[in-house]
Amino acid sequence: MGQITLPELKKLVSETTQEIQKAASNTEINRIVENLVTHVMDTDYASLWVFHNETASLVRARDDDSTNEISMLGQHGVLAKCFFTLSGGIFNYLASEKEYLPEVDNPDNIRIKSKIIVPIIDNEHFLGMVTAYSSIKKIKNFTPDDLEILEALVPFLTNVIYMMYPGMKNYEEEIYVSQRLMESSENIVEKVEEVQQQQQQTEESEQTLNFLANTVHDIRTPANSLFGFLELMEEQIDDNRLLQYIHNAKESARFINELTTSILDRISSQRERSKGEKETVNPTRFFADVAETFSANMYNKQITYNIFIDPALPKEISIDTMMLKRVLMNLLNNAYKFTPTGGEINLLVQYLPEKKKVKIAVNDTGIGIAPEKQTEIFKAFTQAEKNTKEQYGGTGLGLAICAQYVSELGGKLKLKSQLDKGSSFYFSIPLEVTNQEKLFAPIHNTLLQTGIILSKKNLASAQNIARYLTSMGLSKSQFRTFGKIDTIPEGVTHLICYESMATQTLKEKAQQRNIPLLIVEERFLSLSQQQADTFPIVPQYGYYANELHEFLAGNQPLKILVADDDKINLELIKAILADEFCHIDTVTDGQTALEMLESAYKSNAPYQIAYLDKHMPTISGSEVIRQYRSLEDGHKDSRLFAVSISGDGIKDKQSATLFDMFVGKPFNKKAIQETLALAKEIR
Repeated sequence: MGQITLPELKKLVSETTQEIQKAASNTEINRIVENLVTHVMDTDYASLWVFHNETASLVRARDDDSTNEISMLGQHGVLAKCFFTLSGGIFNYLASEKEYLPEVDNPDNIRIKSKIIVPIIDNEHFLGMVTAYSSIKKIKNFTPDDLEILEALVPFLTNVIYMMYPGMKNYEEEIYVSQRLMESSENIVEKVEEVQQQQQQTEESEQTLNFLANTVHDIRTPANSLFGFLELMEEQIDDNRLLQYIHNAKESARFINELTTSILDRISSQRERSKGEKETVNPTRFFADVAETFSANMYNKQITYNIFIDPALPKEISIDTMMLKRVLMNLLNNAYKFTPTGGEINLLVQYLPEKKKVKIAVNDTGIGIAPEKQTEIFKAFTQAEKNTKEQYGGTGLGLAICAQYVSELGGKLKLKSQLDKGSSFYFSIPLEVTNQEKLFAPIHNTLLQTGIILSKKNLASAQNIARYLTSMGLSKSQFRTFGKIDTIPEGVTHLICYESMATQTLKEKAQQRNIPLLIVEERFLSLSQQQADTFPIVPQYGYYANELHEFLAGNQPLKILVADDDKINLELIKAILADEFCHIDTVTDGQTALEMLESAYKSNAPYQIAYLDKHMPTISGSEVIRQYRSLEDGHKDSRLFAVSISGDGIKDKQSATLFDMFVGKPFNKKAIQETLALAKEIR
């Protein structure tokens, strides 16, 4: 808000209204209005743009040399963005905005610094835009209060536009327009007065909070020093009476410390609520960063700590990260504090796309809360039991702040708990999705068979891995668990093995059979980088969905179809490829081969390689590929690598356009392996 006083504003608005009513042209009215806006907003410049439907343009009634018309057809720029979204905006570093377009956003060709834009809308009828902007000569950073002031001018400007262009609204009497103009001018003064009062209250409140925070901090600092000196004295004195006095003094110093901490918490809470702003973030990374803050402490206390962040979460959301982070930190810290050594804590983040919400739960196997205490637990300075503070510390303020923040985020913090069995704090909040794209593409490959090798102590962690596998697209039948094994079961395409179960024999077997192996690190930072270079490693105490998805999606077995009416040739190729990381299907006629290729393609699990004899019953191998090529036309990413395995050795022009490689009969191991290597290279 500018420096203009209320009496000055009242006089300015009154004089402006009178000048507009006396003006002889739209150009004059435009000049008067822009002068009003610059004074009210305390800026160098202002502009009033009126929308003309016939040309789809924004027009200014000016007689100078500046740009006075901007077409909105296919236009870009910050102004165009506000036009198409019908929303206002503050741009304090206009030239740094990625949408900034000088010819649209700086038509006056000044050394522009900041700009504020508000659309003029009357009963869903778009009339135009009003902007205020400053140059580097008079730097001004706009605030939400400025946006409110400019929006307060909209009713007044609406009537100004109707006076300038009567055809935009059919008024029978011109005097009615003048009356509306007078009424809307009075509202400007009222709104500015209201915003100024709010500003004053905010400033006074901030001053009070600063004074209180500084005073409390000044009290806490000597109290901490006092506690330290008392501890030193306690170590040097043998007199039991003096020791008791020192003990009492220490308790007083501790109480002062806890009391001042709780007061500072309240101050911080109040400031954060007043200053919280939405940020656009990657939700997966945001939740993971918060969750992993506790990983080392969880390991040190030997708590099984599982982090599940839904892979279906969108790529970007806009949310008040400060509030949400504080809620999560408080809930996880409480779970850690009240869960004994050897317990279990789970952070679950689930996306509900149909409701555009996220559900968050922190579950623990801690001391629990009695039913009669659960209704009181969210009140400030309230704890479940009288001895909680003595045994676990804290002031009982954290959950009250959490409940308040969750409410402000659009949800309600809820609790399920049983004494000696644990607690679950959970809530759902709406998400403002700014990028619908998913972080992970679903894995649709029915050939994947994942084995999880674990011991009894890994069961809870393995359940979390299984939760990720199903959420990434695998069915429950596509993974199974094993105890200690040295021989890899048939059919397994991927292995996930906990650190303590990863024997040297198992590692060698996995390498010999080209089966990808992922090791779960059980002890914090216990595996070396050299080991990670051999096999991928994920931390049990961290967020590992990225690595898990890459392990599965990036190491999928090649899907191969072999079609030949000679069964001996089929068995020979299967034997040659037995040691490769692949899945092989065989058929003896062309029609079945075509049906299998088409079915796999339509189910989004296409074959990558096909070996086909050109001379087969029902349909030739060449015709199979010709018909299949028409199906996959235009989808180069999933193109089939077709290999001719005909005995005639003929490579005609038509075959050359259909097949990628030719292998004559009798073929040997080297020839087949060369086709496989080339197919992998092309992919």
